[in-house]
Amino acid sequence: MCPESLVPSRIVDYVRKKQVISISDIAQTFGLAETTAMNYLSRLATLGEIKSIGRGLYQVVKGEGVTLRPSVALAEVAKDLRDAFPMAEFTVWSLQMLSDYSHYMIGKDLMFIETSKMMSASMRDALISEGYRVVLQPEKRDFQEFTYYPQVPIFILERKELYGLTGFEGYLVPTPERIWADIYYFSTRKGFVFDSFELGLIFAAMVERGGINFDRLLRYSGRRGIYRELLIFLYELMKSNSIVGKAITERVLFGRRETFNTIASMVEGARRRD
Repeated sequence: MCPESLVPSRIVDYVRKKQVISISDIAQTFGLAETTAMNYLSRLATLGEIKSIGRGLYQVVKGEGVTLRPSVALAEVAKDLRDAFPMAEFTVWSLQMLSDYSHYMIGKDLMFIETSKMMSASMRDALISEGYRVVLQPEKRDFQEFTYYPQVPIFILERKELYGLTGFEGYLVPTPERIWADIYYFSTRKGFVFDSFELGLIFAAMVERGGINFDRLLRYSGRRGIYRELLIFLYELMKSNSIVGKAITERVLFGRRETFNTIASMVEGARRRD
């Protein structure tokens, strides 16, 4: 659920067993100040594992989730970083982490490290000294030309977004829906060349195999500034009456049905002019 560096494991285990949890409950059970308990629960909420349902009250999120294992090469990068910076917090992921959902061989891999601005340059220098090809804060040109590099490049992003992450062997990895949303974001904002048709196929495979949490996808897309685009995408899928579209109707409309119904009604009203 969460690495111990963020929230003590005994608190994580306690929260996992609950349906509803409060700040005062954590404070009294573990002998903590309420401000400390509030910070721990706030971190778990940021990670998407619990959600606020009232002042000082949280509900445990029981949605489905899948942990994607990094490739051997990416795990080696993470190990090198952990050895060099044992106390640092960082996230690692790569395109190949979605290969199990892809219908075709994903082209050249691209690795990402997400860390704080304070650590980014030091991590870049440490990885370069190990022989890696590293780009700090990549620009649009880097996303367009990385396939021409002789090595698999590592892009370091100065970013500490904790939502949609899970602990894995001492570091953080994103959930599948976060990786998918980031690929969409880079494709539409950074000129990253990734076949949009294949991105749709990957999404369908994720839905069919239970590897996507729709609520988490939409919440993360909101934090990425692509919420409306993802909502339109899901709405169009829902209208398609496909297998994936039916899954969206069943699992996504809770709390959003009125929004979809309103959109459908507005579209129908606009068409009446034809």
